[in-house]
Amino acid sequence: MYSWLRAEMASCAEMDFNCPVCLEVYKNPVVLSCCHSFCKACLQDWWTQKVTRECPVCKRPSEQLPEQPVPLCPQHKEKLQLYCVDHHQLVCLVCRDSRAHHGHRFSPIDEMAQECREQLRKSLKPQQELLEDLVKVEILWDGTAEHIKQQGQHTERLIQRQFDQMRAFLQREEQTRIRALRTEVEQKTQQMDRSRAALKQKQTKLSETIQATEAQLKCDDVSLLQNYAPDMKSRRI
Repeated sequence: MYSWLRAEMASCAEMDFNCPVCLEVYKNPVVLSCCHSFCKACLQDWWTQKVTRECPVCKRPSEQLPEQPVPLCPQHKEKLQLYCVDHHQLVCLVCRDSRAHHGHRFSPIDEMAQECREQLRKSLKPQQELLEDLVKVEILWDGTAEHIKQQGQHTERLIQRQFDQMRAFLQREEQTRIRALRTEVEQKTQQMDRSRAALKQKQTKLSETIQATEAQLKCDDVSLLQNYAPDMKSRRI
């Protein structure tokens, strides 16, 4: 009995998942808006031979080739229709009736998807609030960074201005001191020149006196006494 049931289920599964065009099990299946399924390659080949894009079964026009394939059970090649709450996975009707899921709780996919969306929405709100807070913090940090930048630029200009003033002051002070030094050097040089001139004058007079004295020493006695004796008398007085 069980072998017959398995054979019957396999036969039904094969009928449900055979492409109406190639009559083989679906390969990369797609579903049209009319809910008929085909192999993607079969449908493309069919449409290349037709003037209009229509369903090969019901002839209903189709705008474009659907991009989403039919979700199939990887084990039984059946359409996934239920969600196993205990195993947290999508299952087909064959999976539901199998021993692996015996006694398990099942939920329609749309109901479970709705519940999942509700949970995601609930988790999304605090995340959005956190994101808003982070954006506010980022804006605050951007403002702080801009303030720091402007403050740094202002301080830099202030430092440059202060050092420019210091350099200008030092330059003026340098020029003032150099002028004072040069004036002092010139005055001392002039003083030295005057002192040197006076010294030179004394040297000249002394040299003349020495020469005169030496000349007198060379004179004979009579001439010496005639010329030098009055001088000796004046010196004694």
